[in-house]
Order: sequence, then structure tokens, then C-alpha cells
Amino acid sequence: MNRFAEIREPVEDDGHKTQFWSKALNLLKSVVFETEPEGTIAWQNDDLAARFLHSVPENVPHSVSDFELYLNDTARRARQKALKSLTWDGAQYALTYCMSGYGSPMFWVEERGQRLSGTPGKPGHVLCTLTKVDARKQVEERAAYTASFDALSGLWNRVRLREGINYLLAIALRYDRPAGFMRVKVTNLVDVNTTYGFEAGDRLLKGVADRLKHIVRQPDIVGRLGGAHFGIGLSECPHEVLKPLAERIMKDLSATPYSGMHGDIVAEFSISGVLLSKTKDYSAKSADQALRQTKMALESQQNLHGEFVEYSPKLLSTRPSAPNVETREEDIVSALNERRISLAYQPIIDAKTRELHHYECLLRLRHNDGEIVSAGQFILEAERLGLIHLLDRRALELASERLKQDKTLKIALNVSAGTVKNIDAADKYLEAVKALGPFVENITLELTETVALEDPALATRFANEAHAIGLEFSIDDFGSGYTSFQNLMAIEADSIKIDGSFIQELSTTPHKQTFVRMMVDLAQTLSIKTVAEMVDNPDDAELLVRLGVDYLQGYLFGVPSPTPNYKSPNRHKP
Repeated sequence: MNRFAEIREPVEDDGHKTQFWSKALNLLKSVVFETEPEGTIAWQNDDLAARFLHSVPENVPHSVSDFELYLNDTARRARQKALKSLTWDGAQYALTYCMSGYGSPMFWVEERGQRLSGTPGKPGHVLCTLTKVDARKQVEERAAYTASFDALSGLWNRVRLREGINYLLAIALRYDRPAGFMRVKVTNLVDVNTTYGFEAGDRLLKGVADRLKHIVRQPDIVGRLGGAHFGIGLSECPHEVLKPLAERIMKDLSATPYSGMHGDIVAEFSISGVLLSKTKDYSAKSADQALRQTKMALESQQNLHGEFVEYSPKLLSTRPSAPNVETREEDIVSALNERRISLAYQPIIDAKTRELHHYECLLRLRHNDGEIVSAGQFILEAERLGLIHLLDRRALELASERLKQDKTLKIALNVSAGTVKNIDAADKYLEAVKALGPFVENITLELTETVALEDPALATRFANEAHAIGLEFSIDDFGSGYTSFQNLMAIEADSIKIDGSFIQELSTTPHKQTFVRMMVDLAQTLSIKTVAEMVDNPDDAELLVRLGVDYLQGYLFGVPSPTPNYKSPNRHKP
């Protein structure tokens, strides 16, 4: 049956409705059609479809085979596969592909479809929308570019350069040939910005990048680290070559002034360097170490201009105090002492009944100006500085106070790798939990899968002791690190929380559905409960119930709140 026939029929007062929807779809650059089991296509509006396809109404395809003439082989196969995946009424798919009309240029579209009805094992009625997404694809391509390249200089960015350094290190290790890394800093960039403006500073950095492109030859690599800093990876660099090579690079960069809008600009440079090797003394053993050591070398002599300094542990004794690191450490301790760390409560609900099961406790940080933010970056710094166990203990203290106020409350607390892998910190944490007495039964501890994978022995030890005092235990971010089933069984988790990357857009992504189904089947075989996080739309929630997930968490059911305040949708029902 053509579901759009009644819309196209000239019934009374229907013309305005048809015109309204046509204008709305045209504004969205979208068209709607339905495919039927016999392979026919019914468009909501043939004229709108013709404009969308850069065609004329009489050439608008009314069969799937004619429609597929607009697609290349890859898009055709992807679409056919997506349609075959619609095995139940309400199932959805989403595809992005290129189309090209007869003599028209190619254009990008997003197709979304939902099966309306059909019989098992046979194609059914599918409602589809096509939306032009050329602008979005341009943004995505730009994002893909900036993921690897610095927008100002066109060189590799910090992330890509870090990958390149690790690759050079791996090659150096394989062939026992030391590589090297240099950090180049434009030391007078601040003066240029102050005197001539930031646009002049950007032109200077672009000019330096252009010269570096000509100076550095493959297989050596070059990139911009950010600000006034550039990095150079050297594929073969014995120790005796490091300093002469740095001096030659500095000479080439300083040979002539750089052109500016207000005249030539003289750039000043300093360069630091370190060998890349797994075995040699004073050499960097990873990209992060190389970046840190070369920065430390430059900071050891802040008035250094036109000279090269090689990293050495001896520089630490002459290096000025590092206020950044100390400040971060002081910030963490101050935030704890000044009670600026708090908890936010996000509900986790029963998938079938939508009743509250428990809350996850998430850390929040209050700045001195009163703003409350997620403590994500704060936590990363605490992990790096070895202070994360203090945050875990503070979260436990805050949760304990809340439990004493509400004896019916059930919560989940995250425990970091820094606590689990530090036996002393782990023991003190569990002692503090044990001191809660009967409230222990209200707490579930969440341990990320990464920790279980990195150090299964300590993770298992912690889990066993947690179980011994009556705590439930959950593995967070399950699926992100591919923990072996053996590790999962050794930890004896009571539940697993499926990583949110598998949950987002689940209803329109068949391969995610397959993966989630496998994880749920595994958990059910081991009598383990499942939690799906980042559930943000009803379609994903409905599908998760179909797949057998036990609990749901996400913005669809509640955002993290300073107080536990979930209201059951069944509360007012008789």
C-alpha cells in the first residue's frame, strides 16, 4: 500500500498540509520515500524528489533497481546490507554515501530507514529519508585533517608527531640505531605579538613552518607542538651528530628575516634535543618522555637564545622551580582541604520497569569563583601526580555522609587504578568501607576494564577483598579494552557496564547491535548483570531492552545532579 497516496490526493484542506511539509522538507534538504516488499518506491513528493536528485519528475526512480543507479558499488552493497539487517518491525539503519544523477555532480547524502511492517525472513515496508549532508561532510573532512595536522602551519600536530616519534623509536630499537628528537622554540614570539599584533606572530610561525618543511627531509619528521614550539624527529642520529645538526637547523632558520605586514621580522630561536633509545643512558624511552625532557631542557635556561642544549639529568639541579607542576599538586591538595570536591548523582534504572536501581557517584570540582565543573582533567592530573587515591577516599567520605542521611540509597563508586595498584592505598580504602558497617551492602565499586587488563593479579586481589566485606563489584567501560573472559571470571564481577561507545546510535548501527548482543549473552551465561551507559534516546533504550540489558544509565533518564532526585515514571500510577 502506498502510504503517501492520501497526501498526494487533492482532498479538501489537504493542499496546505502538503505544501507545508514540502516546504519543511525542502528547508531541511530532505526527501521521504517508502520501499515496498515488491521492490517499488513511493515518494512523498515527486517534484521535491526530482529537485533533490537533480533530475526531472518523469525520471524519478520508482523502483529500488532504478534508485540504485544513482549509487556506486560500495554504496549499493552497504544499502542492501542495511536493508537485510531490518529483521524486526521498528528496526532502523543509518548510512552516509555519495549519489550522482544523470550528468549531475556527486553529492553526499545521509539515508535513514525504519522498518514499518513485514514478515520474518522477508523484506518489509521501510520508511526512508534522504538528507543532503555536503556541508557536514566538509566539516568532517576538516575535522579529520585537524586531527593530524596543525591548522596554522600545515605541519603535523602534537598528536601525530607523538605517534611519529614512537615509530622512530621502534625502528631505532629494531635496528639498534639511535634516533633523535629536537624541540625548536621561537623565543621572541611574545615580543612580536606585543609589538606587531597576533596576526604578525601567526605569519612568523607560518614562515618558520615553511622553512622547516624544506630543512627536514624524509624519513625525518617535523610538526608543531603548539604555541612557539616545533618538534623534529630524526631517524638516524648518533650522539655526536645531535649538536652539529641542531646548530645547522638553527642557522638555516635564522639565515634571513621573515616577511611581515609592517616589514621584516628577525626571529630568535633556541633548540633542545635528546636521543631516542631504549638502552642508552640519558635517552628518551618514549615520545612523552622526549617531549617532557626537551621542554625541561629549554626551561632549565630560560634566557637561552641562539644556542642548543641537550637534555641531561644534571639540568634538574640548575632548572628553575617548576610552578606549573607544583601548582597543580597544590591545587589538588587545596581543593581537598577546602572541601571543593563534591559528588553528582546520576540514576541507573531497571531497564524493564524504569524504576531506580542505584546512582553512580561522579566527582565534581568547584573553582574558587564558584563554578562547578566535571573533574575529568583534574582526575588526570591527580593520576599523573600519584594523588588519585586521595580523590577516591574523598568520594567515599562524601558518599558515606549521604548514606547516613538516606539509609535506602544505593550507590556506585569509581575506584581508580592508582588505588587498586597501590596495595597500601587499597587496604586503607577497603578498611574505610568496612567501617561503614551495614551500609556496605548499599555500595557497588566500579573498576575500569583497563585496570583489569593491565594488572589482573592486583585487580583480582582487590575484588576478592571487596567481596569478602560484602561489596558488590562491577567492571566499567566493558568492551573498550577487550578483557579476556578468564580475567572477567577471575575478578568475579557482579555486573559489567558496557562502554558507551557501543551504546551511542545503537539502534542505527547493526555491528554495534551484534557486539552488544554478544556481551549480554556472555554476561547472562556467567550470571552477571549488565548496565548500558550513555543511553540518550528512546530508540536505543527500547533496543537495549530487547537485547536483554538489565540496567540503563544516560541523559534520557537523568543528568548528574548534586542530590539524588530520580522520579520514577510509575510513581503516580495506581
